[in-house]
Amino acid sequence: MQWLQDLYARVVDHVENHPTPFERYLHLFFAVLAVRLALEFFSSHRLFTLDDVVHIGLWFVFIVLAFVLQLHLFSGERIEKVAKLVVVFYMFAWSAPILDLLTSRGVPARMNYLSLHSFRDIAWSYVTVGGSSMMRGATLGIRVEIVLLVLASFNYVRIKTGSVTRGLLGAWSIYTVLFLSGAVPLLLGLVVRGFRLAYRQGDQSTLLFLLTLDLALLFAAFWRHSARWMRQVMAAIPWGAGLVAVLLALLGAGLGSKGYPDNVRLDPTTLFWFALVPALLLCLGAFAGLPRTGADPERIRRTGTGLLLLVLAIGTMISPRILFLSGVIWGLLFLLNEPPLRLVQVPVARNVLEALALVSAALLGFVALGGPMVGFPRPWLLCLLAAALPAGLLADLASSRPKDHRRPGVLPRHYALIGLATSLVLAAFVAGGLLLLPTASARALLAALALPPVAWLWRRPERTQWIAASFVPACALLAVVAWK
Repeated sequence: MQWLQDLYARVVDHVENHPTPFERYLHLFFAVLAVRLALEFFSSHRLFTLDDVVHIGLWFVFIVLAFVLQLHLFSGERIEKVAKLVVVFYMFAWSAPILDLLTSRGVPARMNYLSLHSFRDIAWSYVTVGGSSMMRGATLGIRVEIVLLVLASFNYVRIKTGSVTRGLLGAWSIYTVLFLSGAVPLLLGLVVRGFRLAYRQGDQSTLLFLLTLDLALLFAAFWRHSARWMRQVMAAIPWGAGLVAVLLALLGAGLGSKGYPDNVRLDPTTLFWFALVPALLLCLGAFAGLPRTGADPERIRRTGTGLLLLVLAIGTMISPRILFLSGVIWGLLFLLNEPPLRLVQVPVARNVLEALALVSAALLGFVALGGPMVGFPRPWLLCLLAAALPAGLLADLASSRPKDHRRPGVLPRHYALIGLATSLVLAAFVAGGLLLLPTASARALLAALALPPVAWLWRRPERTQWIAASFVPACALLAVVAWK
């Protein structure tokens, strides 16, 4: 036993301190996952589909992330070292389907969620590591795997902390989370019944539920890995422009719901959009703010690639339309901020792309609620462009006071251009009120809401985010009108 304990400690130390770059461990995880899925499909004789691959893949991502976070919190070891260890020993997941293949003698062992319908079922399944049936739900292979993983987790925490009590608490926590992962239908059913919803054909609520859990755990893991960098990225998000974009997305959603009320309804699938769409917008906002962090280009590149993968994953899981509009917004932000073009440095082109990015946010909300992208109401589209483009030009002009302003004629020309841009912004607001708003009081209110942005631009042109935030009341008024 002492020899085995020493061997365990040496293996753990070797894996945690191996010099392989961490990106390769991500590749290792997906390699092991692919083999694990193949073994499970053979073990259960399942004619799998893409939904099966995505479903089980998301479930295993949840398991691995939960293991990493719990072992990190209970052991106090750096999360990067714990992640290396968990990914390497994730190969142990092959043992469950192999053991089922060897013991079932050709009879399919149906690995699945636990069948829980009462408190008695829950208690019995918790105590017996899966309930009475060894061929459905938690099979023999899964139970052996769980017991060995819990014992290994106890030993790991005990070695790292020198505390048996802490090791027992860590093992209990890990086992409880594993049990809850097998009770996903029960947990999802509680959510669905709580909101009094009904399942529909083509339901994807389980996939989106798992994706939501994975994103929450992934955020927590990144935060534990580098809280300082996460705070830096969050602080660099252009929150003023981001809030305007969110309100425009709500505006588009209102127009989509009003124009196409039967295309999207609240059900267990769309319920999770309320968590996933904000996560999608947060990723896009973080991508937009990366150049403002001042970090080294390689770190910005790696973080930007990770955010792109998250945007693609979330958009794909929600709907093809959301995926496409997310790609459009990401593309505009890439053209603005990333080499080789970095059009943010080019006047006018910068303003056009920023205006298109804001309008694309409105289109994203529109298609999310069932509207076809090309069916976005033209008066709204024209008014949004007519307000966003001169506002950007005005901000640039106001913040670019000429260095040679003492030369005769320079400053007057500069302020003449600012005055022209200001007139265009005010004209866009007035025209928007006349075209879009139904009452004279609402039109007057929208015109009045154009004054704070203009005042900010003239008095404090360097406060770009405050200028963007000053457009929030006007956008909120338009969003309310769109929903009514």
